[in-house]
Amino acid sequence: MDAQLPPAVSEALTTFLLEQKRIAPGLVSRAIVTGSAAAGDWHDGASDIDVVFVVTRDPAAELELLAGLHAASRPHIDGVYLTETEIARGPDAVQTAPQVIDGVLVSSLAGAQLSWVTWRELEQGVQGIADGGDVIWTPVADKHPDAARGAVSFSRDNLVDYWQPIGDQAEAELADRAPDAPVRSETVRWIALGPSRLVATMETGEILSKTEAAAFAAERWPEHAELLRRAVLDRSGERQEFTVGDARQAIELLRACVRVASGA
Repeated sequence: MDAQLPPAVSEALTTFLLEQKRIAPGLVSRAIVTGSAAAGDWHDGASDIDVVFVVTRDPAAELELLAGLHAASRPHIDGVYLTETEIARGPDAVQTAPQVIDGVLVSSLAGAQLSWVTWRELEQGVQGIADGGDVIWTPVADKHPDAARGAVSFSRDNLVDYWQPIGDQAEAELADRAPDAPVRSETVRWIALGPSRLVATMETGEILSKTEAAAFAAERWPEHAELLRRAVLDRSGERQEFTVGDARQAIELLRACVRVASGA
């Protein structure tokens, strides 16, 4: 069933999970791939691999070894370590957990993947179980009745509480720059695609890929369709050049997403 994952993801994860099993035997009962790799929108060089590692015990004693394994992973294999009990209780009941962001493992981190968005993705992921010298991949069978409603609520709150200040900060940083000055493509992609995904979740209850979210936003805000198209192309590896003018347009799109969330 590894054909459900891009070959590069399947190969990287198989190597990772078998080594994880060797250095921490019996710790991880299953690994659920979420994010772009499970959504068919993974791009080598632009995407990390996001995983929920389901553990059988407190991983505290193995975290130092696991940190080294994550740090060495290429592409980065990020994620969160949770017990089956914690998954069943839901993110509102889990204050902190060991989480990995950009290859860096933090032993007790709040927020990040501890949201209903991750629990919604758990229903749509691909599950791997290390068995002998191989990893068996199957569609995940998890069901979380509160996940869709929780993901909608989280998305609304995140747009107002997180993304609105991001827009204010980005606007201030660009205030004195010429419209044709260059801007990092990663910045424009992040601002244009992140909030759009949250609006899509608010209105559909689903977790769309970044590419699907761009199409969703382009239909709703056609004045930003060209910027979104270029953001998707850049993410796929067809590099684009972005300017301060593009970044300001991305902030306009962010503001439109926040207005949807705030009911304005």
